[in-house]
Amino acid sequence: MSISNLALIALIVGAHAVFFNRLWLIYRLVNLGQGTLGLDALPRRIMDLAVKGFGQSLVVRTPSGWGHFIIFWGFFVLTYGTLEGLINGVLPGHFDFSFMGPIWVFMNSMEDLFGWLVLLALLVAFYRRIILQPKRLEGDIHHKIDALIILSLIAALILAFYAMRIVDPRPGFTPASDLVRGWFLAGIPGPINLSANDTHHLVFNVAEWIHNLIVLGFLVYIPYSKHLHVVTALPNLFFREPKNRGRILKLDLEKEDAESFGIVTIRDFTAKELLDVMSCTECGRCQEACPAYNTGKPLNPKKVVLDLKDYLFKQGPALLKGADVVAEKALYGDTISEDVLWACTTCRACEEACPVEIQPMTKLIGIRQSRVLMEGDFPEEAQLSLRNIEGQSNPWNLPQEKRGEWCADLDIKTLAEDPNVEYLFFVGCAGSYDQRYIKVSRSLAAILKAAGVKFGILGSEEMCSGDSAKRIGNELLAQTMAQANVETFKNYNVKKVITSCPHCFNTIQNEYPDYGGVYEVVHHGELINSLLKSGKIKLKPAKTNGKVVYHDSCYLGRYNDILESPRNILAQAMGESNLVEMPRHGRNSFCCGAGGGRMWMEERIGTMVNVDRSREALATGATTVATACPFCMTMITDGVNKEGRSDVAVKDIAEIVAESLA
Repeated sequence: MSISNLALIALIVGAHAVFFNRLWLIYRLVNLGQGTLGLDALPRRIMDLAVKGFGQSLVVRTPSGWGHFIIFWGFFVLTYGTLEGLINGVLPGHFDFSFMGPIWVFMNSMEDLFGWLVLLALLVAFYRRIILQPKRLEGDIHHKIDALIILSLIAALILAFYAMRIVDPRPGFTPASDLVRGWFLAGIPGPINLSANDTHHLVFNVAEWIHNLIVLGFLVYIPYSKHLHVVTALPNLFFREPKNRGRILKLDLEKEDAESFGIVTIRDFTAKELLDVMSCTECGRCQEACPAYNTGKPLNPKKVVLDLKDYLFKQGPALLKGADVVAEKALYGDTISEDVLWACTTCRACEEACPVEIQPMTKLIGIRQSRVLMEGDFPEEAQLSLRNIEGQSNPWNLPQEKRGEWCADLDIKTLAEDPNVEYLFFVGCAGSYDQRYIKVSRSLAAILKAAGVKFGILGSEEMCSGDSAKRIGNELLAQTMAQANVETFKNYNVKKVITSCPHCFNTIQNEYPDYGGVYEVVHHGELINSLLKSGKIKLKPAKTNGKVVYHDSCYLGRYNDILESPRNILAQAMGESNLVEMPRHGRNSFCCGAGGGRMWMEERIGTMVNVDRSREALATGATTVATACPFCMTMITDGVNKEGRSDVAVKDIAEIVAESLA
């Protein structure tokens, strides 16, 4: 065994020692969190790993993702040759996988193909980062240099691979290697024989050493770089817990030994949430989708995750010394600032966009809970709204006994008067008190009556659903509202619920089961669409003038996949040819700015989210902006008015249908 063989063995052992030492630290840091990483539901986890991980289904949703797909699979294909090269460098003499027969020939062909594909993908990546410089890839100078180092090393790795193939041709379909070989060996007489030609042998050995050194360098460098996700992203997808998109987990407020509620320290996150922050690919898709970031707020979901990652690496090693050790810096204040925390609209655009399913929004909600429950520290306007909900069960502090006055002249009975109905119409705070949205409640009531749907309301027995309280972080108030409503529903044996508010819809459908309340919940858009399809209501011939554009509510579309029903309704009521779309629509819709309790807070930094969204709607040339949410209606109406467009109407889909009833 030569000195070269021994040197490579030493480098392999040393590189793996550094790699696994870093991995051991990461494992211990992740386990600072609560609970353990789940190993139940293995078929689902394996499917997630296959489709989302190896299949890269979440990555290729954008065109640039295909470059990552090529590099990802190129890594696995070329690892075959890498392993062959390392073994050849360790053993005396010449080694290859030729004993594998057809498999060897096939893998030679695949290596040749993916080598060129990866080089092309790298050229595009260099062009994007150096020339185009998309905003979502922005970061500090360290991250930019880090990315360029990784791309350069991959390129050098591929070039070293082709250099080896110059003097060590392989059987199989290898046009790229043959082309490179032809370029470099043009005019050199005689056959190439590694054992007979010292020059060729030297070329191969140098290329192989470069290749092996880069591979081992990667092994050492990656766990310390922005490309840590190469190691952690696949486990993050495998250990993903099945999470209802619309649900915020119920806090156990009766836990006797609880010293705090919500997220106060890094230890309050779960182990899975800490694996999350180790898995960020820094692709910036969450940043690109975030309404707060896009309108000049200090919140950047990518930065939130990376800041938590940096915090964990800096403070974590000390915390590993004992459960009683306190971090030198606070999670809130030193890492997550006040303006960052309260800018989130809980639209979930960041979580929807993430290719490895990291949940920045959920982490911010946890910190909000601790600020509200433990410190009573949250924006003053939100405090007023929550006090109003606590006192009168609505954010405006209007009398609870007047909750049913919106329909005093419509002959609509409460369940106390007649419980024998098919549906409970859960009107919600806006539908009961907001003068503009009362028109929507009345329109929906007219549609239900026209269709012969038997329904009732709760009147003064209805409480706020608890959505805003929960997302602001006041879990105690949210639970109080939810438990009261569930108890009332139980008293009247409610089975089916209609809502016109996506926030109420989401809360009752996805969070009330935590309190024993399981119902068939339908948003008015779905119900109206069903009534039209069944012929229970008919519309006048569709209008032929004026375009209509539909704004997707985050809590309806992105949270609960209700995308087509409102569009089907508008196509019938306004004419399909008159229905236009904004650039950001459907699951990629842009928030109105009111979710997450932002409806009750002032927006003092940057452009107003609702103005940004309203401008996008107005740019379509539509004369009507259709909504299906009271928050969206308020925000879009305000945005349209701010733009001075009194010629553009903002209407709920129920109003449009009611006006078109035959």
